[in-house]
Amino acid sequence: MYEGEPIFQFLTQPGLSFVQAYVRFDSDLPDDVIFGIDQEFLDGVVNPFHLKGGDWMSFVGVQRNGAVWVARGTDATMKGEPGKERTWQIFDLGQSLMPNTWYRLRTEADFATRHFRRFTVEGPGLARNLDLSELKLDYPNYMPFSDRAMSFYVCAIRGRSLINPDSPFQGKPVVYFDDVAGGAIAANGRDTVAFENGFEDSYKIGKQPVTSPPIDLTRYVQGRWYWERDEALFNREQTPFARSGQAVGVADASID
Repeated sequence: MYEGEPIFQFLTQPGLSFVQAYVRFDSDLPDDVIFGIDQEFLDGVVNPFHLKGGDWMSFVGVQRNGAVWVARGTDATMKGEPGKERTWQIFDLGQSLMPNTWYRLRTEADFATRHFRRFTVEGPGLARNLDLSELKLDYPNYMPFSDRAMSFYVCAIRGRSLINPDSPFQGKPVVYFDDVAGGAIAANGRDTVAFENGFEDSYKIGKQPVTSPPIDLTRYVQGRWYWERDEALFNREQTPFARSGQAVGVADASID
């Protein structure tokens, strides 16, 4: 998102922002899969707010066993040194998530101070708020976009070092998403939604229209899903268990 109300005011003066999504998985999802949401403020190269080419990330992911993974920044990343490896802060919800159940994940961050604010997960028998305000946002990449923008993400990831061959869950590492939203948080605490999508659009999700630096933002269609990386395994499917409408986003964390 990079133009028009209400995103224009936020990009002019970044502040509190949120991203949320509903997530669901099958009963045989491997317990090493991390599924998460992210929102990133892109500084751009023409008129950066923090740093030229800055990419300020607020990724939070969850495992079905209740582990919460927060990609936090460091003093070095705050000064403009992109982190080559993620620095993880791990929390424990104290209970596992149930399969075949929709859960709401929500992350709030302050892009003025470049700090997290809180993470929320809600579902049947589960309502947890984690205070993340002491954690800095990560700076994973130098991203030379032509101007400022906000971007929103859903994903499922897996690492070979985390795979447990003795786990009782050895199915396909697929996670479903629906009803994604993001935007600013006003001074009165109310959400100002800038982006909503439930994967009902018919276009095929594919590669980003990346150009030679600077990356031309106007080549991106606002509110449209793109793969973050060309090797991503993410598509939309129609399914009878969609939370709303008839379609969901399907994230495949296969690494073979």
